[in-house]
Amino acid sequence: MRKSRLFFLGTLAAAVGCAAATTNFRPPLEAKLGAGAKTGAPVPLRIDPNAKVVITRYTNLPAAPYTAAQADRGEQVYNSTCASCHQNEKFIGKEFVDNWGDRRVGDFYTLIRNTMPVDNPGGLKDQQYLDVTAYILKANHAPATPDSLSTDTTIMRGRRIGVHP
Repeated sequence: MRKSRLFFLGTLAAAVGCAAATTNFRPPLEAKLGAGAKTGAPVPLRIDPNAKVVITRYTNLPAAPYTAAQADRGEQVYNSTCASCHQNEKFIGKEFVDNWGDRRVGDFYTLIRNTMPVDNPGGLKDQQYLDVTAYILKANHAPATPDSLSTDTTIMRGRRIGVHP
């Protein structure tokens, strides 16, 4: 009985120490928070310094479809919600193409769906996230198609971000 109590106290102390050590909060996607931004307390994350990030390019997948109407709606959402924190050069042009070109569109959609906006992650409607994704594709010269971008994860995993500067 005494060993289990010591184990519990040791585990609790380690968790508190870990939470206290994680005080440096960096918003995802290099968002710049303004003076009036509302944020909650940063969530402590466990970081593995030996972890390796592998970015896979899917040049064999077809490009993600989107309609011109989706991209137009996405531009409105981007300008009203995203542009206050994100600079266009991060998402439009060479830097975006280098970072996201030929990666799965589902990975990008999932990232913005789960982390944006910074003060309310997941706070937009699914269609708004799709529309913003379509706008980013259009802004990076991906051709519009008659088919719209869909939240079907199976389809999104099978499509790539076919953009160029």
